[in-house]
Amino acid sequence: MLSFRVITGFVALFGGATTVAGQEGAPTVPSGLDLTLYEMILEDQPDGQVWARYRFVAPDLKQDDYDRVSGDFPEICAAYALPQLEIQGAHPAIIVLTYADRPIPFGEAAPEAVQFVESFRVDQGACVWEVF
Repeated sequence: MLSFRVITGFVALFGGATTVAGQEGAPTVPSGLDLTLYEMILEDQPDGQVWARYRFVAPDLKQDDYDRVSGDFPEICAAYALPQLEIQGAHPAIIVLTYADRPIPFGEAAPEAVQFVESFRVDQGACVWEVF
């Protein structure tokens, strides 16, 4: 059975046991896209691993923007997610980053939405892009 610790809502600051203390705003990314953190989920996997999911809303995201935003993902992982997880004391095996053009509740289908999802394995404190 999976368990989740969810931080949700359009957030600017986090605090508390399952959140990232002192996080301010969303990262600046190479694409220049305006991002808002929608939610961060720490997800316990059946094999004992923890996955960290960072879900961002980018209202201006278009279906043909993947080439424009693909360079954002390693930057967000290394310069944003890893430091925030370190502050929280979380040590996930996988970091999953999602961009969507609108808020979408986790696990719900939204075929009309534009979404891009990338995942990274955490190896010795570094993000290693996983290609599925």
